[in-house]
Amino acid sequence: MDTCLRLDLLVSLQLKTPAVMTPWRAAGRSGVARTMAPTREMSLETKERIVKLLEEGNSSRMVAKDVGCSQSAVSKIWTKYKQHGMVVKAKRTGRPRKTSKRQDKELKAICLENRKSTTKQMKHKWEEAGANVCDRTVRNRLKEMGFQYRKAKRKPSLTPKQKRTRLQWAKERQSWTVDDWMKVIFSDESRICIGQGDDAETFVWCRSSEIYEEDCLKKATKFPQSLMIWGCMSGKGTGEMTVVNSSINAQVYIDILDSFLIPSIEQMFGDDEIIFQDDNASCHRAKTVKAFLGERHIQSMSWPANSPDLNPIEKNGPTCKADLATAIKESWHQIDEEYCLSLKSMPQRLQAVIKAKGGATKY
Repeated sequence: MDTCLRLDLLVSLQLKTPAVMTPWRAAGRSGVARTMAPTREMSLETKERIVKLLEEGNSSRMVAKDVGCSQSAVSKIWTKYKQHGMVVKAKRTGRPRKTSKRQDKELKAICLENRKSTTKQMKHKWEEAGANVCDRTVRNRLKEMGFQYRKAKRKPSLTPKQKRTRLQWAKERQSWTVDDWMKVIFSDESRICIGQGDDAETFVWCRSSEIYEEDCLKKATKFPQSLMIWGCMSGKGTGEMTVVNSSINAQVYIDILDSFLIPSIEQMFGDDEIIFQDDNASCHRAKTVKAFLGERHIQSMSWPANSPDLNPIEKNGPTCKADLATAIKESWHQIDEEYCLSLKSMPQRLQAVIKAKGGATKY
């Protein structure tokens, strides 16, 4: 009986006593104590505003609500103001910053002067300007500015004239719809190689928004390869593809068009009108080729030089040590309709060229 009375008394006392947070409850179920994240220091302008509002006769509660801080923070700032007669900036802990804002601007100029410089090279130049730093400080300052050491993107080198042509070409077709682009059949020749070329990685310092800036690119140049293929595609799917075993002149190109382009057009479009795209290779623009296309009532599209980013057919070719030609054909026929519909991106490609003022794009 006495035990029951003691239990009833204990329960009643617990109901009347305010709840106290026990250590295990404060720490959470895992038993690890939770710590509050450090708060950001209030700006000097905000502190001055708090003092001004309090001097005007506003209550600390109203001031705290106005500036978006706690009432206790307002009280602390007001107390320090009355003690010192001015708004005091909190003392910072830790080692003083080794570089000034002016020196940081000098590093930025050094980086932009040659984006392919290593941190060690930039450190030497920065030291010549009066900075006393280590490689890690160089990396930290560049990171604070938003720079990262990235692999340079490979893009064709574009002359000012080629950029103007690309820009004009894109502007003339920016009103085209996806349905308009569905009537275009794209073609391309591609040289496939194994283990050749300059594959060395090049890294540059750039911000995320500068990946395609002129001095952040690794310029790609054409060079002899081991095997050439020709193929065509449209929004309706892939057309014919063939391996070309000889150099391409006007007559060889006409034979390719007659044997592979014409059947592809008949298969995908029937008797509907289409627009044929090819690049500006000299054999493509020969008078005999133009006459061949004219006789078959095939409209040819003008094309800006060095613009693989405007052609949806551009795709990395396969690499295979044995029977490369067979591997290429198999890869070609494995391209699905979803990839062929990538020409839906043509409006975006044109806008990217216009935004880059004819320069390189992400495509």
